[in-house]
Amino acid sequence: MSGVNAGASPAFSTTKNSKAGTKTFCVSVIGATGAVGREVIQLLEKRNFPISQLRLFCSERSAGEKFQFCGQTLAAQTIDREALAGSDYAILCADAATARALAPMLVELNIIAVDNSSAFRTDPAIPLVVPEINGEMLKGKPILVANPNCTTIISLMVAAPLHRVAQLERMTACSYQAVSGAGLAGMHELESQTRAWAAGEKVAGQLFPRPILFNVFPHNSPRQPDGSNEEEHKLVRESRRILGHDHLRISATCVRVPTLRAHAVALHLEFANAISPVQALDILAHAPGVRVVDESNGDQPADPQMVSGLDEVLVSRIRVDHGGAPGKSLALWVVGDQLLKGAALNAVQIVEQLIAD
Repeated sequence: MSGVNAGASPAFSTTKNSKAGTKTFCVSVIGATGAVGREVIQLLEKRNFPISQLRLFCSERSAGEKFQFCGQTLAAQTIDREALAGSDYAILCADAATARALAPMLVELNIIAVDNSSAFRTDPAIPLVVPEINGEMLKGKPILVANPNCTTIISLMVAAPLHRVAQLERMTACSYQAVSGAGLAGMHELESQTRAWAAGEKVAGQLFPRPILFNVFPHNSPRQPDGSNEEEHKLVRESRRILGHDHLRISATCVRVPTLRAHAVALHLEFANAISPVQALDILAHAPGVRVVDESNGDQPADPQMVSGLDEVLVSRIRVDHGGAPGKSLALWVVGDQLLKGAALNAVQIVEQLIAD
């Protein structure tokens, strides 16, 4: 196969990763050498996914890069139809243009695909899914599923359980987004700027429009006609789709900050029905995939370092929002690992639910 180094197996084949008699599946990871792709590979092993064969795909530039998976060495290869054929599932961790180009071929090959890019998130025919929130959309066994934007997932993991109880009417979200949202290149840029500063050298931006070290600036996604940026538009559109709430009023401000891999969001929520911080804490304490950090017990509020590497989304600072409707408004601080629940973990959970349903 093209792009595969000698001495490394191009695909993992075994049944040791699953219980005897359990059905196993062939999974392809497209964009395996990127930040999200690497997390997907680790999660498939960590979560004991019932896998019979793992196939890794990448661009020509990264072909041949090796990975360890369940005691075997695998090499990523360039994408072609023959190499993909026979896969049961594909997890796409590439850009939107690549996803759009590959989707017709995956459909023709009858490969169920979960796409991490923005390519299909606004298509009403393609389910946009966070399993803990609207996983019922997977019961129809769709051939293609869109993974939401990372900030949307992290925000709604907390907003959705409260919405189910008190009916959300307005959400204001101010995000503080890690450089991992721009992939490995973003993480490398922050690290290289840190080394340059420590060495007394000039700190300059390359991937980002200005230095990210010791700095914050509005998200560098394209500006929209109304003055918002694309990231803010994603949060608005996707939140309405996932909650099934077309008229939800949402205000979003998305900001880049110099953290490596976890996003934080300040949420201000206003509901149709009365809800108190005590009620919200109890609801969120029982919400799947959410962990409450309760400062009344002496804990410090959640922060990106605290949540990095964790599957759960952390929520703290649950309090009355005095700027909203009395008795119906809350303010919360939400933090989640952008590469895990914000991307790779959510995609793997989608495949797990497709298998289970």
